[in-house]
Amino acid sequence: MRGLSFWIIVFSPLPFASVRPVWSHLYAVLVAVGLLAYVFDRWRAGRAMPGVPWPLGIAGILMALVALWGYLQAVPGLFPAWQHPIWAETASVLGDPSLKGYLSLTPERTLTVAIKYLSYIGFGLLVVWHARRQRNVELLLKIFVAAQAGYALYGLSVYFSGLETILWFDKTAYRGVLTSTFVNRNSYATYAGLGVLASLALVLRYLRQTLVAEKSHRTKLREFIETLTSRGWLPPMVMLMCFVAVLLTGSRMGLTAMLVASSLLLAAWTVRLQRGQARTLGSMMLGVLLGFLLFNFVLSGALTTERFSRLFEDGDGRFLVYPLMLDAISERPWTGYGLGSFESAFRLFRDGSVTAFFDRGHNDYLEMIMDVGWPAALMVFLAVALLFLFAWYLSRRRTDYEYALLSVAATTQIAIHSSVDFSMQMPAVVFGYLCIALLGLAHWSHGDRSSVQVAEMDRAPQHAALS
Repeated sequence: MRGLSFWIIVFSPLPFASVRPVWSHLYAVLVAVGLLAYVFDRWRAGRAMPGVPWPLGIAGILMALVALWGYLQAVPGLFPAWQHPIWAETASVLGDPSLKGYLSLTPERTLTVAIKYLSYIGFGLLVVWHARRQRNVELLLKIFVAAQAGYALYGLSVYFSGLETILWFDKTAYRGVLTSTFVNRNSYATYAGLGVLASLALVLRYLRQTLVAEKSHRTKLREFIETLTSRGWLPPMVMLMCFVAVLLTGSRMGLTAMLVASSLLLAAWTVRLQRGQARTLGSMMLGVLLGFLLFNFVLSGALTTERFSRLFEDGDGRFLVYPLMLDAISERPWTGYGLGSFESAFRLFRDGSVTAFFDRGHNDYLEMIMDVGWPAALMVFLAVALLFLFAWYLSRRRTDYEYALLSVAATTQIAIHSSVDFSMQMPAVVFGYLCIALLGLAHWSHGDRSSVQVAEMDRAPQHAALS
């Protein structure tokens, strides 16, 4: 039963990245059912609940406090001195002095976003608990890569067929570019970029296992090629499909963030190889891999290259919005305007310099500060920093380090792209990111042991596996 919650990985991108509130509430129910089922299974088996590494525990508590603050922002009549003056003005205009105000400008929207945060925390907890078993780690990652393959294939099919649709709906924006089942091309570029990283991590993991084997170099190379051309063809194929998909979205920062994260993953992985012939052979194979990526860029990168050139010629309207967001933050630096209230709050500050419609801030950092204030926003930033640092720490101490490096690379990609876009406001992107970022972090040992060795210390009965 609890395995149903992991179908979120497969289906969350399908209904327009699950951006509508109805999907957020559905996923909250699925996650809650998954948590209850897990607890019940452990109780029935007579086993204690598994622990959570303290860095991840602190990160989860920080995010829970932010969700709690969101609920408080939506409580009527709470902290009257901190409420936005617009509520007093509304009561005066309506002639109703009993009208209660809120900390949030849009309390209903704030409650919806707070529910999202709680579902993200619960989903992350399920990933960490299930990832204590190595076979679940591999299963969840393969599910994610398979889902990426499906959405990339769908997006490429629609793009090359000339259709301007998302499922059976006509596109209302971003016509002529690839968006798969997403409305926004930048959000899909982030999602597909995570697919590139996940597939690359699988390829590198097998490549390392081949390089450290006690066999001749010719045998290693032959076995690696045979695997890629037989049972191991899917990860590199998905990686190439997702890479082409990112190029065809035309997302400038989506491509940049993905390339930076991929380079970090490749460089950190190569450095960890044994010195000598193994590292040399690994570097040669990485050169072949990068050659494939360059070849795909030559074939499909004209759209993105053209958009980069127009950035310097015509500018970008979002850079006119950032100073206004800073002005809004300066007026309510401690309480913010309410989770998810950017659109309503920005109307109070926009001027004639902004001609386009902005319902999101195109900078998740500034928008977060604007929504919840500096104290709560710093909790979010600290939670992400803890995840990144913990993943980097584990990648330096483990013998099977690809999954931890995948977490580092995924967090890097998200952090870069969030500086100019709002992909992390798409539930599909968040669930995908949490899945691959937490899979390799469920075990923590002070010694230099692999995740497999640590997992063997906490074996559970067969019926407690992912089902």
